Amino acid sequence: MADERVDVAVVDEYPSQVAGVVNAVNASSAMHVVLTAESGEQALAAMEQHVPDVVLIEPWIRAGDGLATIMKMHAQQPGVAIIAYSRMWDDDHVAEARAAGAAAHIPKTTPVDDLPAIVRQVLAGAEVRPSGSAARGSAGDLTAREREVLALASRGMSNVQIADSLFVTEQTVKFHLSNIYRKLGVHNRTEASHRASRHGMLG
Repeated sequence: MADERVDVAVVDEYPSQVAGVVNAVNASSAMHVVLTAESGEQALAAMEQHVPDVVLIEPWIRAGDGLATIMKMHAQQPGVAIIAYSRMWDDDHVAEARAAGAAAHIPKTTPVDDLPAIVRQVLAGAEVRPSGSAARGSAGDLTAREREVLALASRGMSNVQIADSLFVTEQTVKFHLSNIYRKLGVHNRTEASHRASRHGMLG
């Protein structure tokens, strides 16, 4: 999938929200939004003509069919990666979306420019979690790659330097740092480095 175009669908009732997501996704040369819909019913109808690789959907739209749509999509097209992109992201809502069939659940507070990297991570099978119970996590909550990124960041390396060192894109580094901040309950790399140092997270 890394060398192929990723077709994305966006399901949300707010045109401005959809426009922002469309612009961010289409800015990636390897991704393209192939359909948008204001309700789950519209999305399911459109998917009869074209099945995307990924669906970004708000489960709690006013039409009230978001969760039901996720369940139907998951049952009818199990190969499609469904990402709950929601204003509701406490533990209970995350659990509901995941139970319905969402592969990941991310808050709408996530910068739209991060969405292409997040989509790639989900397609690669990575665990993408919003803050919540994991926000005050420990070293055990970090993946091996996140530990690597945190270790390099703690040494004062820039995002570009970390990307070059790990042979990944700068956007991927930003994605990992965002996950690290959420899991550790911090707001920036300085706080993350201090927490890692205090609690012996880096070995």
